[in-house]
Amino acid sequence: MDYIKYAVFVLCCVFLFSCSGSYTKNETILRAESLLYTAPDSSYRLLTSITHPERLSKADYAAWCLQYTHAQYKLYKDIKSDSIIRMAVNYYDNTNLPLQKGTAYYLLGCVLVSNNKGKEALLAFKAADEFLRDANDDNLKGRVKFNIGYVYLGDEVYNQSFVYFKSSLYYFIASKNIRYQAYAYREISDMYFRLNYPFERVMQYSDLALKYSKQAGDSLYYYSTLAQQGILLVDKDYVHAKENLLKSIRYPSKEKPHFAALLAYLYIKLNKLDSARYYLQISESDTLNPKYRGIKYLAGAYVLKKEGKYDRAFQLYDKAYILRSSTLQQSIKNQLYRLDKQYDLTQKEKENAALRIDNRNKVIVITLFAIVFLIGLIVFIILHNRNKSKRMLQEIENQKLRFEVEKKKADNEKKNEILLSKLQNKVENTLRFNKLNLGIAASDKLDAFVEEIKKQSMISDSEWQYYIEEINHIFDNKLSYLMNSYPQLTHNDVNVITLICLKLDISDCCSLLDMNKNTMYRRRNTIKERMGIDKDKELEEWVWEYLNPITQ
Repeated sequence: MDYIKYAVFVLCCVFLFSCSGSYTKNETILRAESLLYTAPDSSYRLLTSITHPERLSKADYAAWCLQYTHAQYKLYKDIKSDSIIRMAVNYYDNTNLPLQKGTAYYLLGCVLVSNNKGKEALLAFKAADEFLRDANDDNLKGRVKFNIGYVYLGDEVYNQSFVYFKSSLYYFIASKNIRYQAYAYREISDMYFRLNYPFERVMQYSDLALKYSKQAGDSLYYYSTLAQQGILLVDKDYVHAKENLLKSIRYPSKEKPHFAALLAYLYIKLNKLDSARYYLQISESDTLNPKYRGIKYLAGAYVLKKEGKYDRAFQLYDKAYILRSSTLQQSIKNQLYRLDKQYDLTQKEKENAALRIDNRNKVIVITLFAIVFLIGLIVFIILHNRNKSKRMLQEIENQKLRFEVEKKKADNEKKNEILLSKLQNKVENTLRFNKLNLGIAASDKLDAFVEEIKKQSMISDSEWQYYIEEINHIFDNKLSYLMNSYPQLTHNDVNVITLICLKLDISDCCSLLDMNKNTMYRRRNTIKERMGIDKDKELEEWVWEYLNPITQ
């Protein structure tokens, strides 16, 4: 049996911990991670405060590399090398931590994109997408999908880009991230336009991007989207296109000369020559960027034509025609490139899918065999030891309960003895005092002598309160409940009940309360009347039935 147990233990360790590794418990790193989305600058400062992160344990160093790269990325820092994030990737590759593993590959992809390594970035993002399937982070899943779509957009593979942008929107809606929802709606709108979908769909998603960017308080993205709508409407609705571009051009942007060229063109279409000249001058301030050069040529040609300068207008028309022709040729080339790229990508995806399915099937068969074998052995051992474990646990609980009961009983008995001892001393002192008081002859010092003896023998109000609180504690606060239930009980009534709880006889009670027996009996009857106790029932009997003390 021992050999079987040992074999099962070894197999379980091999199977369950073949992918070993854990996440960090470093308080500084965990604190930095918690601040990453709300205060990335504070997170970065915390991480840089660790002077020698490479001296940390492997788990802590991997977590530091992961969060340090993430903080840099959130702060838009220029990350030249991917060496730090690859330390995290290499560590989490051998763990069962899907969230950290997926995050590491996601950040690696982001670093590679910033260094213009699109193909490598795409592979990293695809790996992150695969690992995050078992993670519970919809926001991160959405960002991975969005970045894959962005890489495909850079390669002009619009169909794939469209699929991933749509997928990212699903996760952003699930995570309730309205800022990223705005980004996704904007890119989907752009994909609809590029793929020649109906213009109403293009504007529908663009309007949603405007709505959510405004709700998120992202002014830069809001005005950028507004400008995009103006560009889309240039040849469809001159008035609305002009209004959108006018709102956008008032917001500081490096695109201002380009928007000005479009506004010049629109004002010409609206027969407002002065406004066209004004915005044409603004657009001509940008001589380096070729973007919207064709629009500037056309706008300039229209203005010159209106001014009667036909020769110069013809030259600008000619430049616009040549530029349009070259743009059309480039567009055809790009379209052919996209088709080839899409075909190659489709074939590669089919091959990769087939390979993944084949490998997955092999892994599944091996894993199922190992699981069945381990489950059989584990069930056998569990059934063999279950009763034994139950008996042991029950015995431990019983011992613990007995110990607690005995301890509480001993504590209460000890307190009870102390209280009785104190009261007994008081009783003896009182009796001595009474004898002395009877035997002392009258003298000038008699009153002072009596007062001094009273202080030492009689129970003061503060002492009574002490005894009441101790008895209340011993009997689990039942004395407090009794006083709350019968507010008509006086302080002297409670004192009598306290002495009954201590099992003092009538004589001792009379001595401590400075009463004779008749007065004590009347007091007890009064207490019974105030609490509605049957006259034939002894007060002691009722009190002990009510309190039901542990010490009995």
